[in-house]
Amino acid sequence: MKAAVVAAAPFRQFPRLLCEKAEAKASGVLTASRGRLRRLFCLESGWLAFATSNLLEEQFAEYLVRSGILAPDVRAQALEASAVRKIGFGAALLEGGRPSPDALRRGMDGLIRELATSTLEWPDGTFAFEDGSPRLEGEITARLAVRPFVIAHARRHPAALDALRIRIGPPDLRPIVPPKSAAAAGDMDPVGAYLLETCDGTRDLKELVRGSPAGEEPTLRALYGFLLSGWLEPEDPKIRRTRELRNEAMITREEALGRLALAAGQDHYGVLGLDRTARSEAIRESYYALARRYHPDRFRSGPLVDLLTQFEDFFTHVTEAYNTLSDAASRTEYDQQLASAHKDDRHGTDTGYLARQNYLRGRALMGQRKLTEAITFLENAVQIDPSHAEYHLELGLALAKNPRHRETAEVRLLQAIELSPTLIPAYVALAQMYLKAGRPGRAIRMAREAMRWEPGQLEASEVLLQAGDAVTDERDDIRRAIFGGS
Repeated sequence: MKAAVVAAAPFRQFPRLLCEKAEAKASGVLTASRGRLRRLFCLESGWLAFATSNLLEEQFAEYLVRSGILAPDVRAQALEASAVRKIGFGAALLEGGRPSPDALRRGMDGLIRELATSTLEWPDGTFAFEDGSPRLEGEITARLAVRPFVIAHARRHPAALDALRIRIGPPDLRPIVPPKSAAAAGDMDPVGAYLLETCDGTRDLKELVRGSPAGEEPTLRALYGFLLSGWLEPEDPKIRRTRELRNEAMITREEALGRLALAAGQDHYGVLGLDRTARSEAIRESYYALARRYHPDRFRSGPLVDLLTQFEDFFTHVTEAYNTLSDAASRTEYDQQLASAHKDDRHGTDTGYLARQNYLRGRALMGQRKLTEAITFLENAVQIDPSHAEYHLELGLALAKNPRHRETAEVRLLQAIELSPTLIPAYVALAQMYLKAGRPGRAIRMAREAMRWEPGQLEASEVLLQAGDAVTDERDDIRRAIFGGS
């Protein structure tokens, strides 16, 4: 068997390799690795047929119980029969006669989708494909078409439009249709056919959206799905680099840090560098100028790569500001909120506005690695308005960076969960903190809660792998602080 290996790379590597092998109708095993986590995806003649993981919670038996297809006692019996008789778990289930073969196939289809969806969201990883017939005797298999699944994934993930824009690339990106994709235009919906007919490397994102038969978000999601699956390619890197060097000077560290400092704690107008009388044309021009100059893609390599995370946050704020101010109704509402906050602030009564400003300032300082100052502002936000889960979360995350503050961090993260039980980052942060503190059982409990709300959650999966076989008390109250009594 011959292995094709793709080293650690951005999130497009996994779907591209998967779609490439599916298009070639290949059979083999694609291994996705990140840290200790390993996931295997088996292809048979280009179809996704089977998936598994080295994490117990991501394996087929656990998925069947979690999804209600299999009762826990039946799982235990099948696992025992599999071990005693040296047969596959699926074969043991089929011999037992329950659940039905169709239900088991639906279960495998669901597991493949769950693991593949999670892996598509990995920010990096190592991916290797080994050609050959995978050994699936005695296993339950499914038949999932790869490219439609990847394109459908882009219609839902990422959920936020600004995050979608970041993943697509800078606004002056000019995608092109590779020769292999042109013939598929006739089988597309109107947006897909439009993209395959129009993307010739001469139109940027703004022009593509303007001419699309659908709105901005459906067009961008279709474009993102095509970029993931290989039906579209970014423009030639050499051509793009030549244009960048011709049109824009290189960014110095002083300029980059200065831009971040200018945006810290600003309202939407301040982030875009505008006053509150700015016309719509000025708002649009400011957004595109900032996006061309400071899009995160410009910081993915080179001497300023250490600023990538900060500019991802910055561009999120820039996009949020543009989305709000470019829409007349949203801008009117936002202006009214600013006016009301300013009026109330003069009387010292608008605690919500003050808390929000402290929170935003704290987040900005966190992005600049100014931890002590950030904690001060975040503590102010929580003290002024303790009803927001995100304030407690951000403060807990900041405090958790210092082991001496672990008790206070735990209290804040638990309070965030109390206010918002679906706040996955709080569960993950607690799991990581408990693991570092030598409490693997408690770490497992929190990681499992995170995965209950988001199956396949990457950081939670890594905690479970590191915690190993530690025992956890499932009856333990998840909101009970434990550091204070240690």
